Amino acid sequence: MKKYILTLLAALSINYIAFSQEDSASVYNEDIIVRTIFDPVVNEAFKINEKPQIYETKFDMPAFQYEKTTKQFPTTMVFEQIKPAKVKGEPLSKLYNSHIKAGVGSYFSSLVDLSYTQKRSKDFIYSTHFRHNSSLGQIENYGNSTFANNDLTLYAKKIWKKFFLDAGINYNHQQQYFYGFIDSLNIDKKTYVAPYHNVGGFLKYKSIYRENSALHNSLNFAINHTFNKWGRQETFFTASADLHKNFKFLGSDKQNIGLNLNYNLSLGKYEAKDLALFYNEILPLPFDNTLSNAAIRPYTNLNLKNLKLNIALDFVPTFGNRKEFMILPSAYIETPTLAELIKIKAGIISHYDFATLNQLRIENPYLSPLARIESNNQMDIFAKVNFLIKSNILLSIKGGYKTVNNDYFYQFDQNAGLNNMFTIVYDDSKTIYAQLDAAYQIDKKFDISLNLLYQNITTTELEFAWYKPKFKANLLLHYNANDKFNISLVPSYQSKVKCLNPKGEVEDLKHKIDVNLWANYNYNDKLSFFLELNNIAYQRYFDYYNYPSQRIVVMGGAKYSF
Repeated sequence: MKKYILTLLAALSINYIAFSQEDSASVYNEDIIVRTIFDPVVNEAFKINEKPQIYETKFDMPAFQYEKTTKQFPTTMVFEQIKPAKVKGEPLSKLYNSHIKAGVGSYFSSLVDLSYTQKRSKDFIYSTHFRHNSSLGQIENYGNSTFANNDLTLYAKKIWKKFFLDAGINYNHQQQYFYGFIDSLNIDKKTYVAPYHNVGGFLKYKSIYRENSALHNSLNFAINHTFNKWGRQETFFTASADLHKNFKFLGSDKQNIGLNLNYNLSLGKYEAKDLALFYNEILPLPFDNTLSNAAIRPYTNLNLKNLKLNIALDFVPTFGNRKEFMILPSAYIETPTLAELIKIKAGIISHYDFATLNQLRIENPYLSPLARIESNNQMDIFAKVNFLIKSNILLSIKGGYKTVNNDYFYQFDQNAGLNNMFTIVYDDSKTIYAQLDAAYQIDKKFDISLNLLYQNITTTELEFAWYKPKFKANLLLHYNANDKFNISLVPSYQSKVKCLNPKGEVEDLKHKIDVNLWANYNYNDKLSFFLELNNIAYQRYFDYYNYPSQRIVVMGGAKYSF
């Protein structure tokens, strides 16, 4: 109770003081701030309770009327003339029908090269070419080492819409001397000259259908007759036919299936002409050297997404001196260019083969006319990788394992009286090999190419693989100065080889280094000059035992077109 009385007295006293400050006679003013809770009150607010109203409206589309007026307006269309597109390389360079090239050099060397052809044609091509190359030089302490080669070829090709025919005739005369003996014997050179003649020709037909669904086909015939003065001769005939058709498989129409037929016939014989000067024993009787085979080869080339698969199977019956039947499989894959850089090819390839007398006399012109020729079959398991580095560097690496049944090797003929003839021996061989090829181009003026080959050949019965080197290297450096001046440096290297001497003893023929330099200067589009320097390293190397090379050979001349 006391608490309420005290509160009332305090309020009255404060009220009294407040009124006393309003005395007009007083000059004292004071501001008083009263603090309390804010409690707003809206006294005149009221709620709007009226809803909006929608009034329906209707619009009528006015009628639209028009009148059609027909009137013809004559028009004239004028097309601008389209200029013909130029193919890169136009204008075409001028062609000349005839070319003659001639030169002379050391060792009384001579060169003549003649050719004639018609000018540009879309449906008919023909040409003729003759080449002569000879040397009258001698190699000290050896027999007459002169040689001469003459080649003549005639060629023609006719093209129709769906096929073409081409044909050729060739003649070669090779004159080589068996100079691998001491010249002090004073033997008449006419007695040991070994001239070979080869005459032949071919005829080929091939379809050029542009439709994928067409049955593509081709036929090929060829014949060569090779003979020499001692009664050795060979007639080699070959015929082949091919049929293949494209088909669609796995969403691609680039698949291919075909059948290839091939027939080879070699009719060789020796007529027992006089070889008494060269043989220590009684000459053998005339003999025949006949080889023949027929190959039936079904094959297919498939495109499986990112891989190309090539499969073939050869059924080969053989006739003549060697009668047997073989089945030879082949299968390899190819990848497209991966990452615009790498392309891979790998697999196995098998085939049947035999060398011809025409091939052997070019490879070894000192071959005995009594050497017998036999057939062989080969199998090669390989892998090859191609690299494209930037746009001017190409690199290819290949390696593999190769087997040859009845491989051939050269060996001294022990019955040769002058120790200057070679015969052929046969044995099975196995080869592990690796090959590297590289090419580099700078501004289309400077080119470098390199070839390296390593091969390790083992034989079954022979002591060594005669005349087969383990390592070969070839380099080409070429420079072209504005199509005016060209120069090429061509060094090559071959490691030593094993061979038998005339006594039947194993010897090493030392490694071979050969460096050649060729240069050509174009005076104008008709006349040019050339210079050839062969074996400028001045090496005396041997391709075959008792057959050394000439040291440096220099030849120069000119070429004229008209």
